[in-house]
Amino acid sequence: MHEILNNFLSPFLLSLLVSVGVGVIIGLEREFDTLSGNEHFAGLRTFVLSAIVGCVVTYLATRFNSNILLVAVPSIFFLISVFHFSKVKKEHFGLVTEFSLVLVFFLGVLSALHLMKETLTVAVIASALLTFKTKLRSTVKQITQEELYAFIRFAIISFLILPYLPDDNFGPAELINPQSIGIVIVIVSSLSFIGYFIIKFFGSEKGILFTAFFGGTFSSTAVTWIFSTKSKESASLSFYYAAGIIVACSVMFVRVAVVAALFNMQVFKWFLIPCLLMSLYAVSYAYYIIKTKIPETDTHRESIQLGNPLDLLNAAFFGLLYIAITITVYYANFYFGNKGLFISGIISGFADVDAINISASKLSLAQISSAMAAIVILFAVISNTLFKIGVCFIKGNHEMVRQVAYALIPPIIIAGISILFIYLKQAI
Repeated sequence: MHEILNNFLSPFLLSLLVSVGVGVIIGLEREFDTLSGNEHFAGLRTFVLSAIVGCVVTYLATRFNSNILLVAVPSIFFLISVFHFSKVKKEHFGLVTEFSLVLVFFLGVLSALHLMKETLTVAVIASALLTFKTKLRSTVKQITQEELYAFIRFAIISFLILPYLPDDNFGPAELINPQSIGIVIVIVSSLSFIGYFIIKFFGSEKGILFTAFFGGTFSSTAVTWIFSTKSKESASLSFYYAAGIIVACSVMFVRVAVVAALFNMQVFKWFLIPCLLMSLYAVSYAYYIIKTKIPETDTHRESIQLGNPLDLLNAAFFGLLYIAITITVYYANFYFGNKGLFISGIISGFADVDAINISASKLSLAQISSAMAAIVILFAVISNTLFKIGVCFIKGNHEMVRQVAYALIPPIIIAGISILFIYLKQAI
């Protein structure tokens, strides 16, 4: 597009056109905000002119003398400072319009330097921040102090600790890499952290199914555990809770494929179709329950209690579990061959599918075949699904157990057939 426009416009006219567009994008939002009752000293025309000034001054500086830009920048800051102090006298202390005007000026500078994509990207981001001011404020008001602390801890782990972990292998067969373990913990923690806030801001109003869907993105086992308990407390909601557990499990089937794709695309290709079939059946059965078992006039809604948004002890436990499973899978393969790998998948599946998924996917990059890794992960999916049915049987009421069993036994059969198919195909 840039090259096409260059055929019709000179470089300066193209820069000027982008500058005008940037001024319109941000200035239109400020003008609209003024019409909504908020007084600003700069509107649409001022923002467009500020962008044009930035573009023209930069063009003159690059064409004749760079000192022109050095004089223009402090002059713009001085002019805007005068307007700001005049606002302060009227007890208007906001700085958003002033910063926006400065930003538009520098975007005009960027466009004159022919950084078109960068200019437009910054303009769109700035316009979005200005437009969603009310929404951002209402969202921040709902955040508790504990959640703010959790966000800070998550930022520290992701951006301060993780980059400085040593990227060296040590331990048995040099399987332990601190940075790789840190990446695994951050990935799992981010799924939990993001899922927590999705449920916080949307789940409580949308009900059990909405909560189950997003809860399944980070822990379908937790959803199963809590919903099973609640089904005994509120027998009238048994079908809701059954459908919720099934939806969470269907999300888990998809999540297994996504996590594998992040670490090994060859493993992902082996069980993409099985995971989609399992998820499709589970979703279809949940839809059947909603349409035939739940009265349309029923308006009961409950939401899951998620507790701590970022449990560092739980994250550390997952890291230890990841190390243990990695070593177990390696030695099981070393001493017992394929049988040891299958046992590792079954045992680890009772605790968590993601850990064995990541371990087997990464191990298949060097030590086992991608087909074998897919079989191990499918065994983990089977054991994890059986564990959930067992949780429902122990903690839930009879009707919920029956519906969950009808929904999850066929995916177990699909996984078993897929294991046989992959094994036979690999043998051939």
